[in-house]
Amino acid sequence: MATLLTEDDVRTVLTMADTVEVVEEAFRQYAMGSVQVPLRIGVKIPAHNGFHGVMQAYVGGDSGSLAVKTGSMYRENPAKNNLPGIILYVLLYDPTNGTLLALMGGNHLTAMRTAAVCGVATKYLARQDAEVLGLFGAGVEGRTQILAIHEVRPLKKVKVFDPVPGKAAALAQEMAATAGIEISAVDDPKEAVVNCDIVSATTSSPTPVFEGKWLEDGTHVNAIGSHAPAVQELDSDTVARAKVVVDSREAVLAEAGDLIVPIKEGRISEDHIYAELGELITGAKQARSSRSEITLFKSVGLALQDAAAAARTYRLAKEKGVGTEVAF
Repeated sequence: MATLLTEDDVRTVLTMADTVEVVEEAFRQYAMGSVQVPLRIGVKIPAHNGFHGVMQAYVGGDSGSLAVKTGSMYRENPAKNNLPGIILYVLLYDPTNGTLLALMGGNHLTAMRTAAVCGVATKYLARQDAEVLGLFGAGVEGRTQILAIHEVRPLKKVKVFDPVPGKAAALAQEMAATAGIEISAVDDPKEAVVNCDIVSATTSSPTPVFEGKWLEDGTHVNAIGSHAPAVQELDSDTVARAKVVVDSREAVLAEAGDLIVPIKEGRISEDHIYAELGELITGAKQARSSRSEITLFKSVGLALQDAAAAARTYRLAKEKGVGTEVAF
């Protein structure tokens, strides 16, 4: 028997506190060599302007997990088929015998785990008294980003910028009620950087969303939008000014234009990457060295996050009697 969990089921049981906790432990295991996570693979479907990708991971440790996530991206879906442009599913397996434990909707889980890794990075890299967040992007990831950052640093204020008219204001109104934080929309991207302790970029922009010279001493930056070699969500000044921590050196050097472009420009070398996140969690590397230091966490997203979050989702669902049992 396996458990079928819909998107609503996942949304019902998985909290941000749970997600931050399991993602942190997964990166600890990664740093200890107890994780296998190959680079993602995918195929293009040019006849339908589509893309299909696959990510998989095994996470060791006391509560090991094994999962595969599939993702379809069809940008014309909303207009042509009244379907989501991105459709994700996660298959969770028993790592002791390879049997299927659960099939679950992956969209909400992905939004949660993507934000959670920024929460973990912020826990280690932001100043202890950080309380103002500047947020770029008012989509799904923007919403979960606020929850994840607030989980590790009690926020007093969030400033949201999005170039699409009305999106930032809508998110501000929705999340202010949900999170109980002062959240406001700003019309100038500089306002989402200046006087902010933390800046998070969660956009699909192919070009930098703010100028690195705007960053003030002591700011921590999270960047999760760019995962293509020629795409820069951050400009080269931001990267050059910052102590850079990544989810995976191998992954970012293969996929993250935010780092690949300034390396090609000669602004930085690969040695500019100070550490992987797991090295901070295990204590192998020191996190922030001073209050004035600018820090940057760059993530392209790893399947170990999906495996860890899916395993916790499955456990919570079983405890709460959520989901449908299916015999294959």
